[in-house]
Amino acid sequence: MTRVFVSASAAEPFAAAPLSRRLEPLLSATFEGGFIPGVNRFDWSTLGPDARMAGPFMSPAWRSSAAAGRFERLPTTYHGFARRVAAARYAAGLFMVTPPDADGVCSFGPTIDFPPTALERCAIRIGVINPSLPRLPGSPTAPVGVFDELIELDTPLVEYAVRAPGTVETLIIEHVVALIPNGATLQAGIGRLGDALWAGLAGKEGLSLQSGMICDPVAALIRQGVFAQVTTGSLLGSRAFYAEAADLPGVVLAPALETHDVARLAMIPTFVAVNSAIEVDLLGQVNAEWVDGEAISGPGGLPDFIGGARRSPGGLPIIALGSTAKGGAISRIIPRLDVPPTLPAAEVGIVVTEHGAVDLRALQGEARAMALIEIAAPDHRAALRQAWRRGV
Repeated sequence: MTRVFVSASAAEPFAAAPLSRRLEPLLSATFEGGFIPGVNRFDWSTLGPDARMAGPFMSPAWRSSAAAGRFERLPTTYHGFARRVAAARYAAGLFMVTPPDADGVCSFGPTIDFPPTALERCAIRIGVINPSLPRLPGSPTAPVGVFDELIELDTPLVEYAVRAPGTVETLIIEHVVALIPNGATLQAGIGRLGDALWAGLAGKEGLSLQSGMICDPVAALIRQGVFAQVTTGSLLGSRAFYAEAADLPGVVLAPALETHDVARLAMIPTFVAVNSAIEVDLLGQVNAEWVDGEAISGPGGLPDFIGGARRSPGGLPIIALGSTAKGGAISRIIPRLDVPPTLPAAEVGIVVTEHGAVDLRALQGEARAMALIEIAAPDHRAALRQAWRRGV
């Protein structure tokens, strides 16, 4: 199967694809990249009559293509996708880069999770030179001559808007922040709970950040001295965030092969991973991908980071979620998952809702189930106890 690699996240070059002459014979290929749900909305399967799209996540934006058999959801974690890219052979690759400097060298700017890894795996390399892409210190570079085709296109980067937390998110984050010791190395995913976490960290001291991507509020925490060092594979945020990114001190850029490597993460003392989920069952199994039997995302970095934190000396693997959905009608602590778990019960650590936090690592069987019921919504606890007694 012919595959074309595509940069994603902030540097998705969808506007340049129709301008490429080298891509014309490949418009029925499978376009593969680390496309982020809710961020990368373009459907690459629309480029040609037989084109397909592939990536490690699912999103409502691609559901119609999936129903038509034109979207391939790759069953892998973020680090697993990085290993796949490192071993792949692509017919072509589409990369967004900065204009070359005086030495003829382009930078990958704020998105280096997969593109620098993929560059060596592509038979044809198409460079999309975008003056809007910031040249960041430490970002991998490539000589302009490595590209077989150059497309100049000044286009805004994909943006991510941080959302204000509601009452439930604020309560959850209060419990999470109380667990994080000064001097820890922190990871947090994007999304409503991840967005809420940053404000709660004001006043913490000596933290470091090791995460797949960072957004606007992290810049303020760097300026305040909360984070002494930040390691990430992607910057994703507003235009103002991209504009100031080059001046942020202590930011180290690294590919997903490094940022999401469980063995590397396990070597970091007091590594704290904070990730959200859709539901947790009474065995401790975690679902972060499925709603009503339909995939809405993918495992992403959750298993990578939770696995690293679970193995880190003093590490804290944290799963955070609201206790209910649909206005309180549905409990998100449930008797038993009916979908494949994103995280098996053996890998679960600390679970946090607005009603508290429980560390499941030393708990098994009924003790584990009862601990989870205590942080479920009060209106649902009796039904959960009955379900457990019936032998879920």
